[in-house]
Amino acid sequence: MAWQGVEIEIQVPCAGGQKHPVRLRFTGWGAFEVAYNPCEELLGPVFARMAACTHYLHEAFPEAFRNDTDLKRRLVEAFGAAGAPAVPALIQALGDSDWDVRRAAAEALGKLGDPQAIPALSVWAHAGEDAARDALQTLGHPMLDLPQAVAQVAAQGAWGVLIRALTCTQVREVVVGLGAPAVPPLIQALGDWRSENVRRASAEALGKLGDPQAVPALIQALGDWSENVRRAAAWALGKLGDPQAVPALIQALWDSDRAVRRAAAWALGKLGDPQAVPPLIQALGDSGWNVRRAAAWALGKLGDPQAVPPLIQALGDYWYDVRRAAAEALVKIGTPAVPALIQALGDRSENVRRAAAEALGKLGDPQAVPALIQALGDSNWDVCRAAAEVLVRIGAPAVPALIQALGDSGWNVRRAAAWALGKLGDPQAVPALIKALGNGDRDVRRAAAEALGKLGDPRAVPPLIKALWDSDRAVRRAAAEALGKLGDPQVIPALIQALGDSGWEVRRAAAEALGKLGDPQAVPALIQALGDNDRDVRRASAEALGKLGDPQAVPALIQALGDGWDDVRRAARQAIQQIETKQSQTKRP
Repeated sequence: MAWQGVEIEIQVPCAGGQKHPVRLRFTGWGAFEVAYNPCEELLGPVFARMAACTHYLHEAFPEAFRNDTDLKRRLVEAFGAAGAPAVPALIQALGDSDWDVRRAAAEALGKLGDPQAIPALSVWAHAGEDAARDALQTLGHPMLDLPQAVAQVAAQGAWGVLIRALTCTQVREVVVGLGAPAVPPLIQALGDWRSENVRRASAEALGKLGDPQAVPALIQALGDWSENVRRAAAWALGKLGDPQAVPALIQALWDSDRAVRRAAAWALGKLGDPQAVPPLIQALGDSGWNVRRAAAWALGKLGDPQAVPPLIQALGDYWYDVRRAAAEALVKIGTPAVPALIQALGDRSENVRRAAAEALGKLGDPQAVPALIQALGDSNWDVCRAAAEVLVRIGAPAVPALIQALGDSGWNVRRAAAWALGKLGDPQAVPALIKALGNGDRDVRRAAAEALGKLGDPRAVPPLIKALWDSDRAVRRAAAEALGKLGDPQVIPALIQALGDSGWEVRRAAAEALGKLGDPQAVPALIQALGDNDRDVRRASAEALGKLGDPQAVPALIQALGDGWDDVRRAARQAIQQIETKQSQTKRP
């Protein structure tokens, strides 16, 4: 005999605002028929259809049922008392929006002991509901693996359970893995007004599934009362990439919530429709920095040259992330942006100038070289450095202009040009850099010495030796370091002499250079330098003696083991070990 369901008596409104009882027969969760209505006896079946109670039962009661926790709990109790035939309905009850009802349904299923409830209970156990875990324990069954549980619940048609559990990230990911069968119930869930979280989770899942049939519902969800749902719908539409969403997303750029506006800007960038360019340009003036950043990114994706002027203006934004996004967008737009970026190097905002220089560096367009050379003289060091780094990235086409810049009237231009030429390593710069060693500005001379050390050209040796007697100690130090890199033995006497320089940093650089050159004629002078009054010089001398490996240094190094500074003692100990190792290798047959 087929199951007849369970009957529950409720009070319903009728004529004159009066209420009277009716009995409803529930054969499923929310599925009912009228078992007894006294109005049918009083009025007859025809006139009873026009009674207020009948209209209520057919029109208002389904919604009233969903909101009546007490009634739903009574129904759960009745289903539980009905036994095994009621199990499918109780499984459906696990998809109810009311946690208390789900808890009662889980308890009832646990007591009934029917194994067909295990998948749905397992889903909720994975989602963290204790009542489901307790029910499984009562059943004496461990919870299923989540993919297995979700697949079985879907096969049972209990999508309400899966939809309600979507707010659990792990459940949502597995539901997405079901593919196309999940799309219709997820679309339907976008209309579940009782749970903002379910609608949001459904939008996110639909975005990952990528099924175009979800587009109309997601467009409609852009008008949801919840900003979280609107935001998720915008992200989903961006992932789906359907052009029919463009007008609604453009409208969403003026949403009251900035997170929604940001998501709409991102989505429009993903869709790539040119009609979005003007509103995205307008969004560059949004009050939310993350909206402005998203708009700049989107304009870069669209690549329309009409966005260049407003993006240049965005390079001066208060927020670094917006400036960076604008610069990256201009790089993506490419060659059409170069003239405006060159012009931006003269902007009154240092942020704009620096960002423009960095963008030009990524584009690597040689037509920017003259303006970048001029930017080497910028009053802001960050801009100057950025311009120099850009010129290095541009490479060979920048070398002639950089060589010419060594004769610029601005010392900071000359210094930056020397630094850049050292980085580029082009030998055609050597004569100009040698000449710069005689420049009237000490910073330029220092930069030229450093650059010549990097270039490694032997033509620089005599002028660098001469620079060891420069009036500025920073220049002398740079010259000593450069000579150490060049590796020419003719510099040894000059470096030995530099061990007596008045500047400790020059003496240290000379000791380090002598260690690199490895000439034994430096040993006596380095032994003497172990008694220098500066610990950095003593340490560098000990390290140099270790590299030279001459045993005559050992007594002095042993004495240095009593130095007052730990780093000197450590260097001396290591040097002794190096010398001993070298000696043992020499004696080995």
